[in-house]
Amino acid sequence: MRTIAPMMILIMMTSTLAGCTGGDPDGGEIDDNPIVGDWYMAESLLLEINQDGTAASYDGNGSWSTEGDYLTLYFENGPHTFRFTIEGGWLWLTNSGVDACIVFAPEMINEDEFEDRKIEIDEEGNMIEFCG
Repeated sequence: MRTIAPMMILIMMTSTLAGCTGGDPDGGEIDDNPIVGDWYMAESLLLEINQDGTAASYDGNGSWSTEGDYLTLYFENGPHTFRFTIEGGWLWLTNSGVDACIVFAPEMINEDEFEDRKIEIDEEGNMIEFCG
């Protein structure tokens, strides 16, 4: 009987921690979010989206969140919400087609290659509808 009591105490103490090691089953899993990474325009690193919910850009540091296919970036000058997609491994952002698309590559490449690859992905993925 004495060995059962310590085991019961151990079970009761560890059962309160159940679920603490997993992610949020209802929310956007930041760990598996394809938007996490460094995003370049040609040779310039312009946007860093980190797994811990922080973000950095040439404007400064902030945070980010996604809901469905919408990305909100929270920086000092206020939140900015974009519709996003990952096409051809590249990040495409649009603010409802008002300014076409902002396109980011997952790696640094020269300007000519950036423009050529952007056009290629645009044509392959029919990004005209997305970008407006």
